[in-house]
Amino acid sequence: MIGITLLHLAQISGDTLRWYNADSADWSVAGLIIGPYCHWAIKFVIDPSLDGRTLHSGKVYIWDPGDSLITMRLCRGTASNPGVVLDSGSLYATVGHSFYEVPFGDTIILNRGDTIWLWCYQTRITGEWPWTIDGGPAVPGYGDRISFDGAVWEGLNDYGFNSNWVMELILTPLDVKEGPARPDGKLTLLPAPGGFWITGYEGPALIYDPAGRLVLSKEIKGKTLISPLRPGVYFVVAGKQRARVAIR
Repeated sequence: MIGITLLHLAQISGDTLRWYNADSADWSVAGLIIGPYCHWAIKFVIDPSLDGRTLHSGKVYIWDPGDSLITMRLCRGTASNPGVVLDSGSLYATVGHSFYEVPFGDTIILNRGDTIWLWCYQTRITGEWPWTIDGGPAVPGYGDRISFDGAVWEGLNDYGFNSNWVMELILTPLDVKEGPARPDGKLTLLPAPGGFWITGYEGPALIYDPAGRLVLSKEIKGKTLISPLRPGVYFVVAGKQRARVAIR
């Protein structure tokens, strides 16, 4: 329950999950005297309110530019280890004091109780200082994970820093809200076992899979069940309205 409570505190910017203090005046470089490898990460325990949401991207703030490739990994793991890599991407930081973003495709579905890690890794060249921390206080065990081999993880406080990494997870924005149809004709999608209901709209609707392939074309009259569908994220085009829904 501690992790779930902390996640509420982390959701300080709508569809953005982060632990760091957003006041950039307090940000600084983490001047750790380390070897050639560095791994830094944040993690979240998924709250019931985020069950079924999907992940859009990860972002990390780079202090100094450099020539070393930085890899970002999205993982589902445990309290102590990142575990399974769900997606990954790489970046070169050509400009310092900037955010860099790695897209995750809007297809990875969050489940209640998941421990999700956002993990950056770099083979560091001497003199490069990419990682950025806030002014604290740290959220121990969540906003401050660090490792020098990718296997054993510690906290920044073990090295004298009461801080969090400046990095964040971006959720796929919700285009529609679940709930009863509204009188203004707002398209509403309601998840159902193996599919979803469409309501609040009448007329032709097109359903596409995550790859953009047309799965189904259907005339909607009243509350209509779209089923069966495989698990994944589906996109609905209904007249001039657009929406997406995650099927588990």
